[in-house]
Amino acid sequence: MSVVNIFGGALLLAFGRRIFWLFVAVVGFFAGFELTTLFLKLNPEWVVLAIAIVIGLLGAVLAYFLEEVAIGVAGFFVGTYLGARLLADTALHAQGWEWLVILIAGVIGVILMYLVFDWALIILSSMAGASLVVEGFSLVGAAALVVGVVLFVAGVLIQSRIGLHRDTTRRATNPGS
Repeated sequence: MSVVNIFGGALLLAFGRRIFWLFVAVVGFFAGFELTTLFLKLNPEWVVLAIAIVIGLLGAVLAYFLEEVAIGVAGFFVGTYLGARLLADTALHAQGWEWLVILIAGVIGVILMYLVFDWALIILSSMAGASLVVEGFSLVGAAALVVGVVLFVAGVLIQSRIGLHRDTTRRATNPGS
């Protein structure tokens, strides 16, 4: 999975805001993978991958055709993925309440996506992308933290620059917008 993590993470870092349906597909895939691995503990691994692919594809279709609904779904996917990663990475155990932590993280993701969509999309896709790349390279401890923060900042800068350039270009060619 490491190559998939690195590639998916790199796509999110660079294009999470620009290609919304791709963002939803990638985070849906990884959220599905994390949740089926964490809670269902299915074997063989191809079953987990199949479920994750289906969730990612459903998210992409939803994002493409029903963007407003997909905004909330994407926020939930990212929130649950990051909540599950936080629990796994910090070895926090809520003694049977892990699902509640993950659910709360998902709800926070939904709220963020609706309140400040563009910046939430940039921040959440950069966080998810950085996390995927760090996981793909199997980094731990201080190295994971430093690389993760650098990638997160790079993702925010890249995506905000692309957005600012696109918005400036649109205004220059269409002053009434």
